[in-house]
Amino acid sequence: MNGAIGMKPSARCSPGCLCRHETANDRKQERYLILPVFIDQASLIPDSSRSTGRRSPGKARRRRITLLVLLLFAIPALTAFWAFSIEPALLTVTRYTSRHAQLPEQWHGRTIAFFSDTHLGPDYLPEKLGRVAEAIEREKPDLILFGGDLIDHRTPQDPGFAADVIEVLSRMRAPLGQYAIAGNHDNRLIAEYRFMADLLADSGFTLLDNQSAVLDGIWLGGLAESYFGRPDLDQAFSAAGLISPEMEDDINNDQLFRLLLMHQPDYAAALPADGFNLAFSGHSHNGQVTFFGRPIITVHEGRLYPHGLYHLDDNRSLLVSRGLGTVGIAARLGAPPQLVLLTLLRD
Repeated sequence: MNGAIGMKPSARCSPGCLCRHETANDRKQERYLILPVFIDQASLIPDSSRSTGRRSPGKARRRRITLLVLLLFAIPALTAFWAFSIEPALLTVTRYTSRHAQLPEQWHGRTIAFFSDTHLGPDYLPEKLGRVAEAIEREKPDLILFGGDLIDHRTPQDPGFAADVIEVLSRMRAPLGQYAIAGNHDNRLIAEYRFMADLLADSGFTLLDNQSAVLDGIWLGGLAESYFGRPDLDQAFSAAGLISPEMEDDINNDQLFRLLLMHQPDYAAALPADGFNLAFSGHSHNGQVTFFGRPIITVHEGRLYPHGLYHLDDNRSLLVSRGLGTVGIAARLGAPPQLVLLTLLRD
């Protein structure tokens, strides 16, 4: 045996050979060493798909389709959530100015607060109306007008609910008073009309039903609604229509500026050109649900003038409110609840 390397010389080698000769045991160990080396080297080979950051076309397409499906479900769901849960509670205060040559000097710069269509009930509780009262208290208008549809068929007619409504309406006060008219939902049944009238009277609002009042040189008239009532402009603007006989001396001047409260705005087209100077109306809700600001569904006698301030001619203007509550469905989209503040200016 060669003592330097501890191996037996092969038969092919001479006794003094210094070569390293492979034994069976050596070959076995080498076989075990080859596999991990091969695996380790294989892991160093770059993956072209990973290094370039590319995804396979099939995976990218599936990802886009999944995203599109999610959006198709998410957008309608979020829109419905907004329309039913958020926007009906978003009170907006809209300010207008209206110029009139016939306006009495003492009315220049005076402001009228106008709200309409509360539809008090499960979807529009007195607490929501309280926000309108708070806004009116902050703004301190000279006159407060209500455009009808205080209630509807869902309104609870129990003493507790009535007391809550009266408490809120009683907070709305203006130097020249608070006036209201009935809407078609107030006027469907005699019992509903009486309940509405009692709520207004107990809250300090004067109900004008083809009646009028003279307010510091302005003649304010209120028409009956045109669905179930019988609007009569001549009756309203007459001595017989005055809510107080003492006002008769004030109407001898035929040039009195005429303010008109009327529930259905399209009824303005049926009135004579000299019937009013400035009218306030509601009823339309601006459709409640709009598409880019235009109502998708409109109501009878609320289609010609769905919302906003319209100048009908040189002497007549019509202001239409979006209202506060809802009817049909308890949703609003692009037509949030509205309190209007209109400032009168003399040309």
